[in-house]
Amino acid sequence: MQRLKLLGLALVAIFALSALVSATSFGAIEILNKNKVKVENTEFSGHSNKETVFTVLEFFGKTKCPEVLIEAHLLSAQLGDFHLHWHKCTTNLGGTCTGLGDEEGLILALGTFHLVYDKLLAEGPLGAGILFLLEHVHYVCEGGLIIGKKLVLVLGEVLCLIEPLTLGTEIKVKCEGTNGDPAETKYWTENGQEVNMGQNALLASEDEGTTYKMSAESGEAVATASEQVELMD
Repeated sequence: MQRLKLLGLALVAIFALSALVSATSFGAIEILNKNKVKVENTEFSGHSNKETVFTVLEFFGKTKCPEVLIEAHLLSAQLGDFHLHWHKCTTNLGGTCTGLGDEEGLILALGTFHLVYDKLLAEGPLGAGILFLLEHVHYVCEGGLIIGKKLVLVLGEVLCLIEPLTLGTEIKVKCEGTNGDPAETKYWTENGQEVNMGQNALLASEDEGTTYKMSAESGEAVATASEQVELMD
């Protein structure tokens, strides 16, 4: 049975940007190996190097996961899927957070990722990002006697940045946001179309049937590919 779990971080990624493209002549972003051949059906693994924190707009509670393990599978030169394991998850109120059907303190997340442009040449050096599309995630946090248990539902997209932008096997993925306000909400497609995430951004609600609010995820992770890769247009 498929598991539907938590937020995004992210936190996987696997690529490097070695070519600059203009705002008027976009090509498809692709992952290539050192021989400039498209990379497909490749596995990646990684871990967090910074605590992952999930916040919701107008809500003082935070979900904090100090350890994250990453599994990713490149399905084509531009697309892939991921499986994240958040360990030892708690809230800033002291309670433990656990995904439905998971062991205590563990939250699992599934989804896909897409390569996008994060910045155009007109705004400075061209940047590459990873857009994570999360499946609907459910987890429960213990809030103590006053708040009690809270069921948190999360869905939507998280946009994270990639560095360094060079050929190699190790990639750092950085996601930023505070108090439910994500730092990255705009990207460009391979055709140069600007996309503002809006209601497609990361959203969360407490208990089923309540209104979804803007959410944010912050953290860093390092992912290692089984071969050297770079991101080209």
